[in-house]
Amino acid sequence: MATVPPPAPDAASLAAYAEAARGLLARGGFERSGNAAEAKKWGVGRIEAWLDSRGRPDRRPTVHVAGSKGKGTVSTLTAAILRAAGAHTLLLTSPDLHSARERIVVDGLPVTPEAFARFAHDVLADPATAGWSYFEMLTVMGWLAGAAAGCEWQVLEVGLGGRLDTTNAVDPGSKRVAVITPIDLEHTEILGDTIPLIAAEKAGIITAPCAVIASPMRESALAVIRAKASEAGATLHEVTVECALRVVTSNLDGQTLDLKTPKRTYRGLKSPLVGPHQSENIATAVRAAEEAWATTEAATELPGPGGPIPEAAVKRALETTRMPGRFEVIRRRPLTILDGLHTPLAARRFAEAMRGLTIPARRVWVLGILSGKDLPAILDGLGIGEGDEVVVTPPPTPRAADPLVVTRTLRERGAIPQRSTNVPHALEVASALAGERGAVLVVGSLYTVAAAREHLLGLTGDHALGLR
Repeated sequence: MATVPPPAPDAASLAAYAEAARGLLARGGFERSGNAAEAKKWGVGRIEAWLDSRGRPDRRPTVHVAGSKGKGTVSTLTAAILRAAGAHTLLLTSPDLHSARERIVVDGLPVTPEAFARFAHDVLADPATAGWSYFEMLTVMGWLAGAAAGCEWQVLEVGLGGRLDTTNAVDPGSKRVAVITPIDLEHTEILGDTIPLIAAEKAGIITAPCAVIASPMRESALAVIRAKASEAGATLHEVTVECALRVVTSNLDGQTLDLKTPKRTYRGLKSPLVGPHQSENIATAVRAAEEAWATTEAATELPGPGGPIPEAAVKRALETTRMPGRFEVIRRRPLTILDGLHTPLAARRFAEAMRGLTIPARRVWVLGILSGKDLPAILDGLGIGEGDEVVVTPPPTPRAADPLVVTRTLRERGAIPQRSTNVPHALEVASALAGERGAVLVVGSLYTVAAAREHLLGLTGDHALGLR
């Protein structure tokens, strides 16, 4: 489905957006503070009650996506496939890179500043939302936007966990597909300190009979998901069991792959996404879209489905969907790659992608990470150690890890760190060290990646409006 970008917003629209965004940011919550105690306030009961009072603006066929790694990519690809097949879609993701508007996407485009401000003022003015967090507010705003636009499908990316996440307040009867992407140790102070405990929280999105798509992941997590699916009367589809995947070509421009699913054999699927983990995300998203499209309700609500989703829609969506900040090649001289990674699994996936590509031997890392992350395990996953040059920079957020601690950890591993005051300066230092024939690898928090993109591409976002 073609979408026409709206005209650039005027000053008045941006001012209204900035005012609304400031009101939302003042609500705080775990996402803003990083304080695990904030998570103790979580629960979906008050969100469900609010949705009931508003006539259930969330009620539309839903694909719900949880996991530790890849959920943003799978969500975005699934929505793109459904949209390419002819559906009007709502996509809710988090966090954003440059603007809060990125979190609410209608038919492939972020909600306009005017619409964002309108929905924000609606929920901010409602006494029932007093005490709600930033994430809760944005989630219900997304549902209001979907209702206003008449969206026929929605894809919801879980913010954190699953069972108690705001997105899990969605009408259980609307959930057609639940997707669980790979599970890793993350937010252990909130979700639990073992893979099975974290998997149980993620699998909490399986709240009713539906199709459950499980990405390739460790057996200890899969066992929990199998049990939860059985308990809910859901049908489990394991990508490793049902699909055959072959990567035909892979390079810095993307990959071409063949994929056999229970519905169809796709040959020559092209995607700009890089790395073996992205081929698994592609397979997961295709299966999610296939199962969504085949539901009985879809056959009556949308033009033409009921059988296999059109192959042309799958190919078009995969070929045109990019994921900024996820193994993104943003510059060639020096080769500069950005990746927002915050778990050991994400770090290992980045290293795996690197091994399959032609990367200059002269490499300089730019590392900006949040506090509370498992820094030693992330460094292990990346393979950063003896003799590696690393420019340490604080992400532009109060949640940034102490650069002194990061630098000391790197020195203990035999790396050669140096500190920088901010991301643009770190990029300049790393680029000078690498030279035009070298590589600069920017990893860590999405705040770091966003600052790098804004500097290198000349982008402006919420920072320019005095937000964040």
